[in-house]
Amino acid sequence: MTAVGDPGPFSAHLGFRVVRADADGAVVEADPGPEHLNGGGILHGGYLSALLDSATGWAVHAAGPEGMVAPHVQLNAQFLKAGVAGQPLVCTATCTSVGGRICTTQGEVTQAGRVIARATGTHAVISRG
Repeated sequence: MTAVGDPGPFSAHLGFRVVRADADGAVVEADPGPEHLNGGGILHGGYLSALLDSATGWAVHAAGPEGMVAPHVQLNAQFLKAGVAGQPLVCTATCTSVGGRICTTQGEVTQAGRVIARATGTHAVISRG
């Protein structure tokens, strides 16, 4: 299992930092820059989705047995407010159930104290560790 603080190569490329990942959930932070904006000048939904994907993934892996492999099979994101570059993002996520074949998660992204996106996810357990 990747050590907490090392988000993996893709998430590191996007600048994500794993602050916490334990049985209570995960917290992942990011500092979006101008390269994370869409053509309209707001944070790209793909960037926010990747942050939610990473945080919910950390939450499910922290809740399961060490070495468990449980990739997303579904991520349902909802974008509530426009995010901007230059202000930190905090994504908090929890694992709401761990089963033998399926785990479920939820997460939300805040910026300046406002919820700007949230998601629910389903993960397939392909290895119990």
